[in-house]
This record gives sequence, structure tokens and C-alpha cells, in this order.
Amino acid sequence: MNQKRRTRAAIVAAARAIHERSESPTVAQAAEEAEVSRTTAYRYFPTLESLLLELSLSVSLTEMEGLFAETLDDAQPGDRLLALIDALYRYVAANETLARTNQRLYLDTWLAAERAGDGHATPVREGRRKQWLSTVLVPLRDTVSAPELEQLVAALSLIVGPEAYTVLRDVCQLDLEEAIAVAHRAGMAMLDAAAHGPSGDRAGARN
Repeated sequence: MNQKRRTRAAIVAAARAIHERSESPTVAQAAEEAEVSRTTAYRYFPTLESLLLELSLSVSLTEMEGLFAETLDDAQPGDRLLALIDALYRYVAANETLARTNQRLYLDTWLAAERAGDGHATPVREGRRKQWLSTVLVPLRDTVSAPELEQLVAALSLIVGPEAYTVLRDVCQLDLEEAIAVAHRAGMAMLDAAAHGPSGDRAGARN
């Protein structure tokens, strides 16, 4: 699976390189630049729209990632998590059309792969949130076991992302600030539970 994710990331990076040369990338051009077959590239990005939307998301997240990195300096896990949720939800709100289009596109890509018999084998997401959450939780590595930490990242992935934002906005009919507050509460509850979990009493995640 890691190899598949690297292949997908390489195709997006190739498209970005073409874009930075002031050219309009195609799936075939990205495949050639990434040194993968066209068949492989189309498995990940069945349409040009899917590649361009992923490229747009990748490029537009660069600024947010920079801000996210800055907020982590000398911060505790709880503060790190709240900062990540806040930054991500506000990013999604500011780029809602792009975020919703990508959610539709990810589902379309999976369905296309499923019809081709490869639905569960082709990763349709890059997994940025897992990388961010793993960074957020680095200070817990000495007090939380690796399996528990992995479970915590998985649990937090449910609330750190555009899908959770969409549920809170559409299903729960919350405004942006209310949605952030709910996500903050859920995230801190998960963090506190992990800090006092099966491995015994630990120092609170906020301290």
C-alpha cells in the first residue's frame, strides 16, 4: 500500500512540475514525467479533472501547511490538535467548493476502480491528515504505546478533515464556529481518553 501511495504522490508531483513550467498537465504527461505507465496513472486519476483537482488541492494546501508548522513550535499535544482543527476547518470553509468537489471526486475514483475490480487496492487519498496528526502527537510517543497512538490517529482522522466539516455543516446544521467548537470538544475527549488509557494513568495531554 505504501508503494501505491508513493506512486500516486509521484504522479501529482509530476503534474505540479508541469504546472510550474506554465504548462497544462495531462494525465498522460504526468505519467511520463513520473515514469509510470499511462494505465497506472489513469487507475489513480481516471479523468483529467480528477488530476487537476488533486493538483489544485495540493498546491492550495501548501500555505496552510506552512501555517500549521508554525503553530506547532513548543506547543503541547492539546494545543497542537486544536490549532490543526481550527486551521483545517477554516481552510475548508474558505475553499468549500474545491473541498466538496474533491469529496465527490474521491468517491467517483473509488467507484471507477471498484468497477474495474481494483476498488480496495488503489488508494484515492494521499493521507495528509494522518501525517499532520502524527506530527501533532509526537510528544505522546513516550507515554502512549505505538498501537494506541495509531488508534488515536485513526480516531482523530474522523473529525480532522473535510468530511467531518460537511457532516457538521449539512447534517447538524452548525455554523463554522459551532462546527469548530464541536470538533475541538471531540478531539480533546479522544486525546484525554488516550492519555489515561490502557497503559495506565498518564499526565494529561494538556499539561
